[in-house]
Amino acid sequence: MRKTLVVVVALLVAFSLAMPAFASDLVKVKGTVIKIDTAAKSLTIKQKDGVEVTVVVEDAELLEKVKEGEKGEARYAVKDGKNVAEKVRRLTAGCD
Repeated sequence: MRKTLVVVVALLVAFSLAMPAFASDLVKVKGTVIKIDTAAKSLTIKQKDGVEVTVVVEDAELLEKVKEGEKGEARYAVKDGKNVAEKVRRLTAGCD
């Protein structure tokens, strides 16, 4: 019984230490929202350096958080070769 408890506690500790590693797999992109495609459920952000990044949004409600021409930010993970947004938000002035 004691060995089982030790193993369970060790597994819980190992998983809790591994969780931040999963969260760090997200990529953050900031810039101007230049295109929102509601049919494809995607948005494109143009960064300061001119690079355009398109992210797919599984939850269509996230697209409502930003508008074309606004500064925005998306956090995404690459899944099956696509940039899949986990979070989208509008940036206020001075947050570039």
